[in-house]
Amino acid sequence: MKARILLILSLMVISVNLHAMDEYGIKNYMKTYIERKMNAPVKKIDVISNYTLKEAPGWEVYFLSMKVNIKFGESYRDAIVPQTVFTKGDKITFKLMKKGKNGRKDLNYAKLLKPKVPIDAYDAKHFLAGSRDAPHKIVVFSDPFCPYCREKIPEILDVVNANPKVYGLYYYHLPLLRIHPAADLTTKAMHIFQHKGDMKNMMALYDLFLEPSERNPKEIIKAIKAKTGVTFTLAQLESEQVKESIRVDIAMKRRLQVTGTPTIFIDGMWDRTRNAYKQYAKKK
Repeated sequence: MKARILLILSLMVISVNLHAMDEYGIKNYMKTYIERKMNAPVKKIDVISNYTLKEAPGWEVYFLSMKVNIKFGESYRDAIVPQTVFTKGDKITFKLMKKGKNGRKDLNYAKLLKPKVPIDAYDAKHFLAGSRDAPHKIVVFSDPFCPYCREKIPEILDVVNANPKVYGLYYYHLPLLRIHPAADLTTKAMHIFQHKGDMKNMMALYDLFLEPSERNPKEIIKAIKAKTGVTFTLAQLESEQVKESIRVDIAMKRRLQVTGTPTIFIDGMWDRTRNAYKQYAKKK
């Protein structure tokens, strides 16, 4: 499936003229383009987010989610294909380059940008620390077994806790199950702690004495108890409430085109450096 989707995207590297540059015009062009090039029916196109590029005057970026019916072997299946497009005046392009500085190579803006965080991402269920009324909001996507997350998330918490009126921190779970199978049940336990407002035990699971490759539920539950003193049953961890919480986080991950951890947003925009949020902290 991925190879077929990549083939579609690889064709989208030209610029064309459009008569209309509103959302309808963009959707109509994308639908026509894909159906002609790939003979793949486009069922739906949603604009996830769009905004003006400060560094590229006149250009606007649109993040699209396209539901495309693609042929696999002898059958057809629907696939969700994300696509970033750039518009200026009556033009649309799928590749906008940012000039490299000091001899560095040019970079495609599509790799430097992500959709804006929607307002509904800042809800009470995902609030972790600071103040919900704070002027600066941080959103993080994290896996408890991600080595860099184990350093970065406590660092972010320290900054937020030291500046509670400056920041509001919102946490989304993104277990990387292919490389960290143990993150499955561990994340589900974190969901339960988060739902109860027990942030101390939730964050304690970043320091489990457990191999990320562990798949045995008994061993994972045993490690969680050893760390927090709380005993979970498998039924608790696999409850419909927990599964629904996971579905919400996965939906937000897809909406914001998040692919790895830790991914950090500050005031709605992707913090590619993972350090931009620090600029608002009070200097000691």
